[in-house]
Amino acid sequence: MSLEFQNLAHRPEYVPLVIRWWHSVWHDRMGSDFPSLEKQLRQSLTQQDFPVHMLAVNDDEPVAVAALKLHELEDLFPEKLYWLGSVFVAAEQRGHNLGSQITQCIVDLASERKLPHLYLQTQNLTGGLYTKLGWEPLQTLSVHGEQTLLMIKHLDGTS
Repeated sequence: MSLEFQNLAHRPEYVPLVIRWWHSVWHDRMGSDFPSLEKQLRQSLTQQDFPVHMLAVNDDEPVAVAALKLHELEDLFPEKLYWLGSVFVAAEQRGHNLGSQITQCIVDLASERKLPHLYLQTQNLTGGLYTKLGWEPLQTLSVHGEQTLLMIKHLDGTS
């Protein structure tokens, strides 16, 4: 496996695939207007700082995606900046440590930008993979009617 990470802005031909991936999990939040969803994602790729969508690519085949975002859950946490979000590993590629690797790619990107921390939300209330990667739980809350765990990873050496 020759895994590399590429900015989706440099591989816009994969926007429809990424939308299909996300829709397979979050269809209840996304709707089904695929042209509009693709247009929205393409427009976000032209922004200067955030979001940054990174692809994990194996032998020129996308296998995972994740994003470094300025906000997520902005209506609940307008003061919380810098998020890992939109993590997805292609179903046929799961079990190969790709979730950890694409997450670490975003953590490295945030560290390069000298961000103090990253937040994330997960429906795994134990933190699952993220706990193993050093993320700390902050609180549980209900988002879209589902229990969610809010987590943080400190990047500046503080706890």
